[in-house]
Amino acid sequence: MTRRRTFDPGVVPVGFWCREDVAQALTGRDVGQLFRLFLGQFADCTQTQLALLTQHDRSDISNWVRGTRQGRVSDIEVLTRIADGLQIPDQARLLLGLAPAGSFPLHPRPAVPRQRADARDADDGAASAPVHVAICGSRAPDTDACVIDIAVRCLARLVMSRNYKVSHGPVGVGIEVMTYIADQYRPPDIALAIGLFGHRNVIQDAEFVIVLGGGAGTQAEIDLALSMGKPIIALPASGGTARRFYHQAARDHRLRDPLDDEQFAALNACADPGEDFARIVEQLINNDPRSTT
Repeated sequence: MTRRRTFDPGVVPVGFWCREDVAQALTGRDVGQLFRLFLGQFADCTQTQLALLTQHDRSDISNWVRGTRQGRVSDIEVLTRIADGLQIPDQARLLLGLAPAGSFPLHPRPAVPRQRADARDADDGAASAPVHVAICGSRAPDTDACVIDIAVRCLARLVMSRNYKVSHGPVGVGIEVMTYIADQYRPPDIALAIGLFGHRNVIQDAEFVIVLGGGAGTQAEIDLALSMGKPIIALPASGGTARRFYHQAARDHRLRDPLDDEQFAALNACADPGEDFARIVEQLINNDPRSTT
C-alpha cells in the first residue's frame, strides 16, 4: 500500500495569489473561501493535505470549506500557520494583515490591480500614481480608545496592502498608523514618517480624508477638506470630531459626498469597527469616479 505524497505548495503559481477572488478572500480573512478556491484550483490537494500543511484538524478544514464554521478568522497565529503552510507570498500575506516572511523589497504596486489603476492605465499604459489619503484625528477625551486601536491596525493593513500614500500631522492617529506599519510589517522602504505642520498642508494634496476621533484640530482639517471639495470618510464609533461630523452629515447631504445613503449608513453600522471601516474606505476609494481621472 503506497502512501500518497503530500501536496507541495511550492508548485502554486504566483498568479493564483494575484486573482481578484483570492485577494478578496485574503483581505476579508475569509479562510473558508480561501480554502474552497484553493481546493477548486488544485485537484492534487485534499482537505487532509490542507490540514497537514496548516497544522489543523481535518474536521476544522471540512467545517471551514462547508461553511459550518465561521470563515472569517482574526487570530494571527491561525492566519500565520495558514500563510506559512501554503507558502503564501509576501504581497498576499500583506492582504491577510501579516508581516512579510522574506526580506526582499516589496513590489511598489499592489499585487492585485485596483479598479482605479486599471482606469488610469487605460490611456497610455503608464504606471498609476498611488492613492493619496490624509488620515486625521486624535485621542481626544471624548473618543473611544478601543475603537481607535482596532481601526489603526486595520487601516495600517489597508495602507500597506494597497500602497496608499499617507499625509498626517506630527501627532495623532495618522502617525500611529505609520508607526504600526513600521513596527509590524517592517517594510524596507519606510524608515522615516514625516508629520506635516499646518492643517492645510495635511489636507491639500490628499484625494480622500479619513477621520478617526479627533478634537478641535481635526475639525479644522474637516472644514478645510470641505472647502476644497475633498471626500471625508469618518468613523462615528471612534467618537470625538468623527462622530460629530457624521451626525452633522446625516442632517446635511452635501457633507457626505461621494457616499450614497447605503454607504453612509454602513459607516454607523460597522459590526467590526476596524475591519468593516477599512473595507468601506477601500470600496469608496476604488469606486469613486473622481479617483479615475
